[in-house]
Amino acid sequence: MDSGAGAQRWRLSLLRFWAVPLAYVGILVVVYLRYGLLFQMELGIASLVALPPVAYLAKSREFLKNSAFFVSVLLTYEALNGLTGSMVNSSSVVSLAGLDQRLFGMNLTLAVQTTFQSAAVTMVSTFFYGLHVFLIVIAMVLFWFTSRAIYRGYTYSMILTSYLALLTFVLIPTAPPWFAGSAQNLLSQGYRLMPSSFAELQKALLSVESDKFAAFPSLHVAYATLFAVYTVKLNPKYGYVSVPILLGICFSILYLGQHYMLDLLGGVAYAMMSYLVVDWLFYKRKQAAPAQPI
Repeated sequence: MDSGAGAQRWRLSLLRFWAVPLAYVGILVVVYLRYGLLFQMELGIASLVALPPVAYLAKSREFLKNSAFFVSVLLTYEALNGLTGSMVNSSSVVSLAGLDQRLFGMNLTLAVQTTFQSAAVTMVSTFFYGLHVFLIVIAMVLFWFTSRAIYRGYTYSMILTSYLALLTFVLIPTAPPWFAGSAQNLLSQGYRLMPSSFAELQKALLSVESDKFAAFPSLHVAYATLFAVYTVKLNPKYGYVSVPILLGICFSILYLGQHYMLDLLGGVAYAMMSYLVVDWLFYKRKQAAPAQPI
């Protein structure tokens, strides 16, 4: 009887977790059919893709409860970001091309493109460009099973970084290099060079971006930075994997013409600021907690 009740509670928890991304995708469809607006879909589709392995690996109601909250908040961010992008007028968009060139003495994005451009580099860069979404899923499962404290720190840092970036997008919409004419948009070329099945998956995740005027800060870099910081905090040996991934993403966004170096540095700065704030808040909370009796 107890095992049957436990199984029923587990199915109910899993259904609730499924409901979050399914409801989000449903809202996307309704809004598109009614108003012709399509918000971003990266995190919504990634959540659906992640559900089977997550359900298998984490047979825990507590995990589903915590991850459902995290996914819900990020999906809310994504919808707000998409709504912001649909309302931005291109005439009000700022280009950081001039400032970037003055700071670094050259059009660094174009210099990276012209120096390294080849079919192989374009294909590899396209692969790295799409990794940031998958890193979120990997981090959630890894941190949950290894350290609940790091899991909490990572999720709150991700949320804070996302909403700080959203505020920046609203106040200062910025154009990517390819839109400003400072570099080529090599991402579309990369899709044609990759295996069709993987390219289609990445297109589904990345090509529907209603807010193309959200270049600063780069959330690709911000999310990868948080992944690297928290994996190294968990175990310094993980840095041998996470740091090269971060560097690969940094190179790819420049090479593909999606960001300036300023956008990249902004992504790192926003991620580190969120990490430090969350770390300080958890430290203060720990210090304020009453001492446990010995």
